[in-house]
Amino acid sequence: MADYTLPLPRVGPREIELVGGKGAGLGALIDAGFPVPEGFVVTTAAYRDFLDATGLTGRPAAELHERIPQVPIPERVASAVLAAYAGIGGPVAVRSSGTAEDLADASFAGQHDTYLGVDGGQAVLDAVRDCWASLWTPRAVAYRERQGWDESELALAVVVQEMVDAEWAGVLFTADPVSGRRDHVVVEAVRGLGEDLVSGTVSGEHAVLDKSTARRVSGSVSVPDIGELVRLGREIETAFGCPQDIEWTRAAGRLQLVQARPLTALPTEPPAEPEAAPREAPRARRDYGMAADHMPFPPFPMDVSLFLRPAIRAMIGAARAAGLATPTLDEAIVEIGDGVVQIVPPQQVRFTRRALTGAPRAVPSLARLVSTSTSGWRARSEGTLVALCRRADAADLGALSDAELLGQVDALMGTLGSLMPSRFGAMPRGLLAGAAVERLIAAVVGRERADGLHAGLMSAVPCVTTEANATIDRLAAAVRADPELLRIYREQPAADVAERLRETAAGRALLADVEAYLREFGFREMSIFTVGLPPLRETPEVAHGLIKSLAQGPPADSDGAARLARSRAELRRARGLRARLLTPVIRRIVEVERRTAGFREDSHYQLVMTLAVARRLLLELGRRFVERDVLDAAEDIAYLERSEVTSLAPGAVREVVAARRAARRAALPGYTFVPATLQAQPEDASRVRGTPASRGAATGPVRVVRDESEFANLQDGEVLVCPYTNPTWTPLFALAAAVVVDAGGAASHAAIVAREHGIPAVMGTVNATRVLSDGQQVVVDGGAGTVELAGTLR
Repeated sequence: MADYTLPLPRVGPREIELVGGKGAGLGALIDAGFPVPEGFVVTTAAYRDFLDATGLTGRPAAELHERIPQVPIPERVASAVLAAYAGIGGPVAVRSSGTAEDLADASFAGQHDTYLGVDGGQAVLDAVRDCWASLWTPRAVAYRERQGWDESELALAVVVQEMVDAEWAGVLFTADPVSGRRDHVVVEAVRGLGEDLVSGTVSGEHAVLDKSTARRVSGSVSVPDIGELVRLGREIETAFGCPQDIEWTRAAGRLQLVQARPLTALPTEPPAEPEAAPREAPRARRDYGMAADHMPFPPFPMDVSLFLRPAIRAMIGAARAAGLATPTLDEAIVEIGDGVVQIVPPQQVRFTRRALTGAPRAVPSLARLVSTSTSGWRARSEGTLVALCRRADAADLGALSDAELLGQVDALMGTLGSLMPSRFGAMPRGLLAGAAVERLIAAVVGRERADGLHAGLMSAVPCVTTEANATIDRLAAAVRADPELLRIYREQPAADVAERLRETAAGRALLADVEAYLREFGFREMSIFTVGLPPLRETPEVAHGLIKSLAQGPPADSDGAARLARSRAELRRARGLRARLLTPVIRRIVEVERRTAGFREDSHYQLVMTLAVARRLLLELGRRFVERDVLDAAEDIAYLERSEVTSLAPGAVREVVAARRAARRAALPGYTFVPATLQAQPEDASRVRGTPASRGAATGPVRVVRDESEFANLQDGEVLVCPYTNPTWTPLFALAAAVVVDAGGAASHAAIVAREHGIPAVMGTVNATRVLSDGQQVVVDGGAGTVELAGTLR
């Protein structure tokens, strides 16, 4: 009977299979001399004996979840628990302690249940039994499946501790889990019990503090004796040898610890920040370019399963075959919350011994890949991917079974995946051309004219984005020329414009043109490369917002063809030996660059067309799930992975969706792509810095546009400050004096478009949308990568 319960001072890491991760962690804290409330552990031996005695051993998860709370605990186990509880008396906290919990590589945080203020012997037994049942919730089962845990020997211990009547409670991270800085600690606190904070139902107070001095870096908390809490955190980290995630309480002036575990999924520590100096040069950072634009926020679980995980798995396989050292799939796609992932690219490329044989074998395949022509890829895509998209989009979805809908989605994703490698293989020549041609142009016309001339030579590239932008400009021009239409767009929010347009003949004609625009160009993605959020064709108010903003500004200088002709004429007029030698070379290289730029835009549009059509198929399935009372909304199907659509029990779906929705909401906004060199920027509006992306300087008032719903807010001559961009944003560049973006780099979409428009751009600032505010007068230096308040120039 003694092995059914153990006092906390008698347990530690060696007993983890008997007391679980939480119990072992608390025992280790006590052994190291840290203050922990009195308590004991109901061991895994008690759990296993309970299952054997009740005939539940080996039963399916759903049955265990349902029946464990209903079956009496055997007398020998109950007696042991009650005897241990008698040593404490009064209210207790009853917490699950899984054997696969609170580990360095997987926290399993929030997967199992906790009960606070449990008072009385029978209430304690009931709470223990409910904790056991929480081992088999659909959420916990799904989490283990994603982690690849073997459930055959799985067991759960339960920690029972004296209930602390907390005045304050919270969490202390001994490193910053966002920036990765080990010289900072993060404190989150609430008055009273901390369970709501840990579960995410309340936000509480939040502060980042210097680890050595406990001085505030950002935020604030009003917990008394914060220095003592930081000191405890330092000592715990030293004792256990790694950054810690610590839950604490404060009552009657005394701090106590109720949990400590390794801090998982911690970003790579950034280099030390040098002392600020006047006109400080921008820091070097890894540039993930358009990747950060395509997925600025964590993808939905459906995105991960349909295309993200297969794509990264394929890249890892190809790299390993060539002899490169690569991260594992779990290291490349890190789960930071329930269903929320971040993509962590490798810090460096290293060759292994396999490269001696693998690299030569990979050369023919690589050569074939980079020899892909843009015209050849277009033909293959039109005949396969685009044709499949058109057929699926025109299909009568109501006539298809669930399996047929999923089969169509799989066909779309499979075709997309087969074309992706050759798409990237078709672009290196154009990218290299772009890198080389500007120096050649500078040699002919001078450095000061090279940027503008290069941008002019890249004007009016024939592609879907150019056509879409020209169409929206024409619609805005029609509104600007009609006083009644202009009045409607000025007075009405973008979401209400369509209803007002229907009231007049001119409005109905314009509305028909907008609908035609959406049919032609509406596959365009909005905020994120995803099946989880609507594309442009599902959000006509975004198109009306663009028209509203453009129509209220001056006529757009949108004659790209004329600008191209002027730039070509300027290049022809150049004189001298360099001009005679280099001009023919520049023309040929620019044509390669133009073909690649057009291909980049058109092929990207075909990729997002695939996602828009797949979303339509999945929403049909989601609507059926709503009719069957499995989901609350059709869009919720994006919170499931592809395999879960058919494998999860209907009764478990809502719980899984709710947990993932909460985790995703908590993760936004945030980086999906996490560069190893990513720096945390200071929360100081006078020191916004990033990657130089388009040269030049401009002064103007800030306009923060956080997403497409705010397009109509941008006015002519304002500095566009935004978290990300994609091709849907490009018409705004005709109004902006400069562009400042939280994400991306010199190769990202916003940088390319800014260069084509000849306006300054600073990318990858991390913090611009947080520290800059509407109306602030700023100076944007696109060559230096800086944004400064107009009154703070040095």
